[in-house]
Amino acid sequence: MSNKRNRYRILWVDEEPDRMDFIATGQRYDLDIQQFRSWDKAKVLLENRFDSIAAIVLDGRCVINSGEEPNPDFLYQVVREMESVFAQHEEPIPWYVLSSGDAPEFEKTLQRIAMGQRELMEDDWGRMYHRKDSDLQSLCLAIRHAVTKRKDHKVRTLYNDVFRTMDAYFTPDVTQTMLDILKALHFPEENRNFDAVLYYTQLRRILEHLFRAMNRLGVLPDEVMGNSDKVNLANSSLYLAGREVNLGQGRIVRFGRTGQYVFPPVISQIVKSILVVANKNSHTVELDNQGRTVIQDYYNSLHSNNFLFGYTLHLCDVLIWFGRYAKKVSQPTHSNGHNRPRTTRNR
Repeated sequence: MSNKRNRYRILWVDEEPDRMDFIATGQRYDLDIQQFRSWDKAKVLLENRFDSIAAIVLDGRCVINSGEEPNPDFLYQVVREMESVFAQHEEPIPWYVLSSGDAPEFEKTLQRIAMGQRELMEDDWGRMYHRKDSDLQSLCLAIRHAVTKRKDHKVRTLYNDVFRTMDAYFTPDVTQTMLDILKALHFPEENRNFDAVLYYTQLRRILEHLFRAMNRLGVLPDEVMGNSDKVNLANSSLYLAGREVNLGQGRIVRFGRTGQYVFPPVISQIVKSILVVANKNSHTVELDNQGRTVIQDYYNSLHSNNFLFGYTLHLCDVLIWFGRYAKKVSQPTHSNGHNRPRTTRNR
C-alpha cells in the first residue's frame, strides 16, 4: 500500500503577490494552499468544486472583482456570498481571516462577520482571526483540526440513526469507536495503516455494550449476561434470539415461551455471525490466537477491508433496530410482549 499522505486544498484570497510564507507553512501540515488575488475567481472554484475545498482563508481587505481596487468592505460582502453558497450544501466549509489587521474599522468588521454561523462553529473550527506576522502555524493547526471535525460531521450525517441510538444508550468512548471505524471506511486514504484484527475486536466490543444496554433496560437478565467484567457474549446472543441458555447445574433459561424472541431472526443471524467468526471464546471480546490468525491471513492475502466493513454495516442495522426497540420497551405499556419475564426450568 502507498504511504502517501492525504493533502487538503485551501482556498486563499489575498492580492499580495509575495506571501509565500503561508504557502510554505501550509505544506508542512499537508495543506495545498491555492491563492487567488480576487474573490470573483475564487468563488468560481468554490461553486464548481465545493467538495474539494477543505477551508477558506480571507485577507482583511482585498479585491472583490478582478481589475478593481481592494475593497474596505471586502470581508463583509464575501462572507455573505460564502454563506449563500454554503446554504446549497449539507454543511459549511471552515473559514478564517488572515490579515495584518490594518484595514479601516477592522475590529468592527470582525465583529459583524463573526455573528451567526461562524460564532457557533468556534469550537470545531477554532478562532476566526489570525495575524499574518505571527499566527501562520496556529492557523494551519486550526485548519487540520477543523478538517477532522468536518469528517466526523459527514459520517454522523450519513449514519444519523446509528449515532442517535449510540448517543442515547452507549458511552462516548464506544460511540467514538464506531465513528472511527466508519471514518476508516469512507476516508481510506487517511487510514492506510488499518489494523484488521483490532477493528474486528472493536465490533465485538460494540456488541458487548449493546448487551449491557439490554441489561439496563431489564430485557437481558444478569445471570445470562454474566458479571460486569466479562459479558457472556454467546449466552446473551442465544437468550435474545429466543433460544435456550444452559446456566449449569441443570438450570435452563430462555426469553418468554417457545417461539418468542427479542432479536428478530435477521438481527439474530447478524449478531451470531460477528461473534462466531474465527473465535470460540464466548466470555470475552478479545480474539484468541486462532481468531487473530484467521482474520490476519484473510487481510494479508486479499489486502481488502471489505470483510470487516461488511460486518460494520450489518452492525449499523442492528443498532438502528435496537434504537427503535429500546424506545418501545422504555414505554410504560407494551403491546408486543417483548419485555415479558424470562422462563426458567430445571432438567
